[in-house]
Amino acid sequence: MTEPRVDGWKVLAFLLTATVFMVIVPTPYLRALLSVGVFALIVRHQGEDPRVGTLSRSIQAAALAFAMTLVLLPLSRIEVGRFDPSILLSALPFHLSVAIWEEVIYRGYPLLRFSRTNLLTSSLMFSLIHAFNPGFGLQAFLGIFVAGLALGAMRYEWGLGPVVSMHFSWNVFMEHIWGYPTSGLRGPSLFVSELMGPDLITGGTFGPEASLIVMTEFLSLFLIIRLVGRSDRLP
Repeated sequence: MTEPRVDGWKVLAFLLTATVFMVIVPTPYLRALLSVGVFALIVRHQGEDPRVGTLSRSIQAAALAFAMTLVLLPLSRIEVGRFDPSILLSALPFHLSVAIWEEVIYRGYPLLRFSRTNLLTSSLMFSLIHAFNPGFGLQAFLGIFVAGLALGAMRYEWGLGPVVSMHFSWNVFMEHIWGYPTSGLRGPSLFVSELMGPDLITGGTFGPEASLIVMTEFLSLFLIIRLVGRSDRLP
């Protein structure tokens, strides 16, 4: 018996409407609250399982994000930064709210049920919302798109909580621990790191998320999650 799927046109309409609406909302904290509220109403109305996932999977996702950042270190110039722990503590709620609203909007409802079309559409929209970030270009578009595919597969196989955890942890480790530019932005960090080499390797001003290294990591993650997920469902 095949699983019912969320209709592709409904998903596209939802993503377009939610994107416009979220751009209007002034703060990520309010965006996070509104996105969770809308998602809760949708799943309740449709009688759907929100597929939140487990705490253990969320911890695994955070550990995976950390491990993926370590791959960059041997190829980087790293210096000790001027770091104020209080700044990190104030940054954590911000990054959590961003991770919540982006994941709930772009992978919460669209991937309640797996669909290749919905996965591609949500990943495309997720990439395009970064278009106004510093250094955004074709490489950055492809990098965020591939990351969207991996997070989409994780959302379907592991649940919504783990992708929020992955997104949040990746941003914190990249920007505030290692000090790489993250989606073109750089905040205070424990270290200040720069990938060495041409833009294809470094990602240019957008940062490592536009690099061939990180693209390969997220593409590998997508393929592994999909392959393992399929084998888990075999009779």
